[in-house]
This record gives sequence, C-alpha cells and structure tokens, in this order.
Amino acid sequence: MSARFGSALVPMTAILLGILGCGSKSPTVYDSPPMLANRDEITAAMHAVGAGLEARVVLQVRVDDRGYVREARVVQSSGMPELDDAAVWIGEQMRFRPAQHQGQPVSALVEIPVTFDVVSEIVRPPKLKNAAFVEATIASNFPDLRGTARFRVQIGSQGEVLQIRERRPSDRGVLSAAQDLIEDWIEFWPGYNASGEITAWISLTIEFAGEYSRVYLEVSET
Repeated sequence: MSARFGSALVPMTAILLGILGCGSKSPTVYDSPPMLANRDEITAAMHAVGAGLEARVVLQVRVDDRGYVREARVVQSSGMPELDDAAVWIGEQMRFRPAQHQGQPVSALVEIPVTFDVVSEIVRPPKLKNAAFVEATIASNFPDLRGTARFRVQIGSQGEVLQIRERRPSDRGVLSAAQDLIEDWIEFWPGYNASGEITAWISLTIEFAGEYSRVYLEVSET
C-alpha cells in the first residue's frame, strides 16, 4: 500500500512510538504523562504515509486535558522535509489518555519519537563491484591510516551513489579518506527484485588497516 503525501509518493512503513516527556517545558504540572490511546489507528495510518528509508523524527506534541492533540511540531528533524511533514501528520492523528495531576486530567507538552522502519523487499541486494581493488588502493594510498568508518549509502538503480550518511563517528582523517573512496573509487552493482533494478540502502564499512584493509556492506532497507 502507498499513498501520496504532499507531492511525494511514499511506500508503506512501520512505526515505533514512545513518550519522552518534556518535564519543565510542560504548560502544566502532571504526575503521569499522556498515554497513547489509538496505537492501532496510528499504525494503520503509517501504512498510508511514510518514506522509503529508516529515519527518526522527534515531535513536540501539545495534548489537552481531553487527550486531543492541539499542536505537533518537529523538534528533531530527520533531515528530509517530506518525512518530517509525514511525522507531523501522524502526530496530529494521535489521541491520548490525558496526563493526570492529583487525580485530575490536565494538558501537557510531551516529546514523541516517530521511527520509520521499512521492511526490505530486496531479492538481491546491491553488491560491490571492485572491493579487492579498493582494498589495494587503501593499502597503497593510506598505508599508515588506521580506523573504521561506517556509512549508510543509497545506491540507485544504475549502481550510482545517491546519498551518503555517516553511521559511526570517525576521526576527520578516516572520514575524509572514506568519503573520497565512496565518491571516486568504490563501484556498485545495483540491487534488484522481481520488477528489475531498484534503489536500495546499504550499510557500508571501510576499515583502514594497511594491507589488512577491508571494504564490505550489508543491506539496510529499500
């Protein structure tokens, strides 16, 4: 199932929800936070609105004393406007058992993480074309560099690199060298399913260890 949100056609996702709480930021004091009351409805909504990659958005949600959402806004962006907008839309559909203070329902301001997590439908994931060549290049060009860099890389249907995101913090020298390798040296075969070549996200690890350097990947999601 898929649906249009704004101008983007976006595929089905799943959702994980939890109340983080805002503590002193709450417009009222409460003894217990609001509790999501329509989880099944929200999960169903996520089957209609989502995005084609794993990401996390944190919303700040204002819940009134009847459990209705009066405002939802992004306080931690996914980095993708369409996905942020989808998360806000989801927040606006939420209904709660209201916060309680001294046994009475009160309004509250809480933070809620919305995690989009796509189940992979890849039949064959993207593959590295030239891992041995890249490993030899690392040993030759960066013989004294030591460290590991991990990335999430989106591979297009022609094997091209569409997006690069760092997964694990690395020192500047390792990060710079790794990014240069991805942009200029590493080549990929695209993934495909029954419909043909596809765009897919992979987890790419580059280990700088002289002649023992390694480059390898795992599939993350479509």
